[in-house]
Amino acid sequence: MDINGVLDDLTRVAESVGLEIQRRALRGTHPSLGGLCRLPGRNVVLLSSKATSLERCTVLAAALAELGHATHPGLGNDSRVLVERHGRPLSAATAREKRHARPGLAGLGSRGRRRM
Repeated sequence: MDINGVLDDLTRVAESVGLEIQRRALRGTHPSLGGLCRLPGRNVVLLSSKATSLERCTVLAAALAELGHATHPGLGNDSRVLVERHGRPLSAATAREKRHARPGLAGLGSRGRRRM
């Protein structure tokens, strides 16, 4: 697999579906490779300027999968496999765990009791 070719392919497809790609030096206490940011009227993918080509491919593939573009006709075989890996639906067990997860602070009433 030619990782630079896959990166070019993912970038081309992302731009063709209207994603704005920005490369920035991402700093902070929690280092990040980037990700999808949904802003009013547009979707932006932030990519760390310090990330490797493989890491950038991973971020772009996850963004395309999240937006439902795993079957885009412009994706090459290697790119399609990468996007499909990131777009796997939740298993039944994982979905059940998420539904029955304990609430955060927003799910508690003023007395610390669960809201009904």
